Amino acid sequence: MKQVFLSYHDIHTDCIKLAKLIKKKYKPKKLILISRGGLIPGSIIANYLGIQDIDVIALKTYSDRRKNTDIKIFKRIKSEKKLVVIDDLVDSGDTAKIVKDMMPNSKFVVLYAKTSGKKQADLHLYDFKDKDWLVFPWEQD
Repeated sequence: MKQVFLSYHDIHTDCIKLAKLIKKKYKPKKLILISRGGLIPGSIIANYLGIQDIDVIALKTYSDRRKNTDIKIFKRIKSEKKLVVIDDLVDSGDTAKIVKDMMPNSKFVVLYAKTSGKKQADLHLYDFKDKDWLVFPWEQD
């Protein structure tokens, strides 16, 4: 497994790039952030876009760098509105599938996409291989 270390500067710069694309393509009035990975990127993007209306979906798909066999959903949102959902990364695509089930008209937007889950993201900035492990600066290791 190849580790890819991302800095706060990397994340901030990428969030601004992604925010500009979101503004062009979707012009959202509200954002949904995926807890926990999407909280920091979502906050930066919301600030750039001037969006105050934010909600959170809380779920857990990983534990100690291992994929959980059953996904735990702590907070869900059901909506038919066209909403933009922000996460840091699409890996297998499981989170995106859950989000699209809860909110079928939503757009799932991430900074980074791995090969296996890439098709589940409606918009992303950069591609990574499945064997890459992205290490975000706020993660404890």
